[in-house]
Amino acid sequence: MKHSWILAAALAISACSPQIYSMYLDVRHPSPSGLTLSGKDISIVYMDGTTQVDSLFDRQVASSLARQLEADYFNGQEKVGIYRIPSADTVTLDRMHSLVMETEGDVVFLLQSKLGEPTLETNQPVAGAASLDSAFICPALVPVKLQLNVYDSMGEDKVHNYNGSAVLRTQVYNSGILTDDGLKALSLKSMDAQADKVGERVSTRFLSNWITESFGFYYYDPSASDIWVDALVKVLDGELTSAVDKWGLLVKSGSAQKRACACYNIAQAFYLMEDYELASRWLDEAEKLENVSLAPGLRKRLASHLEK
Repeated sequence: MKHSWILAAALAISACSPQIYSMYLDVRHPSPSGLTLSGKDISIVYMDGTTQVDSLFDRQVASSLARQLEADYFNGQEKVGIYRIPSADTVTLDRMHSLVMETEGDVVFLLQSKLGEPTLETNQPVAGAASLDSAFICPALVPVKLQLNVYDSMGEDKVHNYNGSAVLRTQVYNSGILTDDGLKALSLKSMDAQADKVGERVSTRFLSNWITESFGFYYYDPSASDIWVDALVKVLDGELTSAVDKWGLLVKSGSAQKRACACYNIAQAFYLMEDYELASRWLDEAEKLENVSLAPGLRKRLASHLEK
């Protein structure tokens, strides 16, 4: 264990009474949008565009957005459902309620975009082209407007609206004999990479805001039992479940004070794992056993999540 000997040395001078070991850990906070998405099922719905190109672009944006959300909230697992619906001029609260039922998502993202007419730059020959179809390359600028509506069925009963626009740069290989209209059509069909970037850019508003905070864990003289040290090492290594297993060995034996400290540590580990209900239950157990000095701080942290 990479932290084991360092931690053991640091704790070697502890007394028989409980001591507090402080460490700084990263904690998930709501996204810049203000929405709390952790622990919720997420669905992304895209509307059919006025053209097939628009629909394909939206599908790609939705896929890119889903990957970013999955990386942040689901450890990269494919958990975000993607759905397609007919286009509509307006988005109502009732429609978002329906989409929650249809997709079984706690949070629904509804997006629709519109690609504008490309502006072509100079079609230039490619040195050493591998084929006639790629003998020229034509850069193009494509305007896009994106409308995104988000509804959190576990939060405030309102639709959150986000609108944006951008000019995306693409380029198409061609034979050099296409008309401008042909080049523009190719430009619109070559927007996959740009759609990925749009999805990534949109996602930044909804990804977690990670903040480093200080946390204190109880421990006792490691010469009496190395379980306290082993559990703290697990926390430092990011193995919170293993740390809970270690403290679980201490909650049924020893003094009420030691059992209360172990229960508190377990509660805080569940808080860090974002299981706030279990964290609250273990904190209740700790306070039933003993007056734990760190309990009010953790209770306050839990309240900010449980009241939502």
